[in-house]
Amino acid sequence: MDDLGHLFHAVGGSLERHELHDLGWTDTALRRALRDGDITRVRYGTYAHGPTWRASSSVERHQILARAVLAKLGRHVYASHHSAAALHGLDLWGVDLAEVQVGRLDGRSGRLDAGVRFHCGEIDDADLVEIDGILVSSPARAAVETALAGTTATGAVTFTSAMRDAGVPEAEIAELITAVERWPGAVSATRAAHLADPRLESVGEVRSMCFFAAHAIALPELQHELRDASGLVIARSDFWWELFCHVGEFDGLVKYGRLNPYATDVGQVLVDEKRREDAIRQRANGVTRWTWQDLDPSHERGLAARVRADLARSARFVRRVIDLGA
Repeated sequence: MDDLGHLFHAVGGSLERHELHDLGWTDTALRRALRDGDITRVRYGTYAHGPTWRASSSVERHQILARAVLAKLGRHVYASHHSAAALHGLDLWGVDLAEVQVGRLDGRSGRLDAGVRFHCGEIDDADLVEIDGILVSSPARAAVETALAGTTATGAVTFTSAMRDAGVPEAEIAELITAVERWPGAVSATRAAHLADPRLESVGEVRSMCFFAAHAIALPELQHELRDASGLVIARSDFWWELFCHVGEFDGLVKYGRLNPYATDVGQVLVDEKRREDAIRQRANGVTRWTWQDLDPSHERGLAARVRADLARSARFVRRVIDLGA
């Protein structure tokens, strides 16, 4: 099975039925492998390595699916929109990963066929790159396409990742948005570009910025360094409201999982986090923390009320300090 996994990995993650036949697999062997979970069917006539597929994230599965579709369709199409963004390794949020998005180079019309969305329209050669033999729209173009088709948060997440992870200049994104300013979705995409920032370190932080904007909460500074009386940095906050001397922290809980530096001592991260928050509270009037659950649409109003109340409390403290100083 290890050899089987290496085989699928070497060819981009998937093989078609006829390719497996060429490798000596019979239909009986295919059915047995499907039953045992050694392989899995990802679309009609196309298979992936079962253990790898089950261990993959939704975006990683989409990458496998997109490669399979593009390999079959050939070079008269290219990966576009969120499929291109996924192949570039950009962050995605709020997109339909069941659909593979492709752009046509043959001048034929757009359509939806067997889970593949075909887009028509012109694209410059400069906006096309090649990844493992597959044509893909450039990171900047893929981000703009994704933003045009999604919500403000969808666009902000991918724009941020394009700038932070792919090194796309903000000016390049702005230029592309200007070029499509009359297209459907351009208003939302423009708003998304204004909220995107490479200093935002996670999808949750980007979603938080969109949440502030949607609920008319003053936009905070990002990655603010808090220092002690001697000038030593004691903490770096996700969000900082200077006027209120207030800290905001998005807790995506990744510190307890794959990003936990204490793999053999999960409890140590709790100790470190407690020390960090104590240090923050020594230099700030208040700290507001929230999680993915708080950003769920069903909980957003409650979170907005809590953030406003916390900021108001910190503002009252600032006013008392000013009054005492006067």
